[in-house]
Amino acid sequence: MAERPAGLIRPGEVSAIMGRAMEPKIRPLEASELRVFDRDLTKLAGVFFKARDGFSIILEDRDFYLYACQIAVEQLGGKFAGAVPGGNEVGFQFIRPRTVLGAHNWFRAIGSAGWNDLVGSAAAPVDLSTTSPTYGNPQNRVLLAFPKFGDYTVPKVTEIWINIGPTNYPIWPIPLWHQADVYVTPIPYGAIIPKNERFYVRGNVLAAPTQIAFFPLGLAFCLGSYMTGQGQE
Repeated sequence: MAERPAGLIRPGEVSAIMGRAMEPKIRPLEASELRVFDRDLTKLAGVFFKARDGFSIILEDRDFYLYACQIAVEQLGGKFAGAVPGGNEVGFQFIRPRTVLGAHNWFRAIGSAGWNDLVGSAAAPVDLSTTSPTYGNPQNRVLLAFPKFGDYTVPKVTEIWINIGPTNYPIWPIPLWHQADVYVTPIPYGAIIPKNERFYVRGNVLAAPTQIAFFPLGLAFCLGSYMTGQGQE
């Protein structure tokens, strides 16, 4: 990384793909913002996983999320306020299906085995610059960060292929393991989708027809106006 963002514990271990070679500018969090970040990240981890081994699945990516947060406050232009931000403040929440699928849950049908569009497509990528209500009108209000994928069904996806902006990233095998009520896999480089960027994810599906609930397991950094549903629902 070009510089060490303030507050990182192991900066050399933070690796990310974001569609471009040049890393975006960051704005280090103030001490009060950093306290809110760690407090509310811990609360979110406890909401998603009550089991201790599951709890750590979120917290082990703390530095990655903090790096993404420092990009977000620079790009979105607000003070960081955790899980309950004001309208022009930056907050975070788990990535919602509404934001990336234009739906209210992660479940969808797959008609054929082999490579399938899982999140967006080459013809219609998830577009964070859109003003369409289909994806919750994220323009200028959302940045995504996900170091893992999850699946609420028994996994059928064996490989993934991520595109961010103009860049295709390598095909990665994804061995998913079971954690309580969800299957989880890390990816070699966490994905950061900057403000107003486009992306899609394709997956190699083992057998079909079938149903999957495959999703990017990570955080959406958003302006408070987005998190409160204005123009989203």
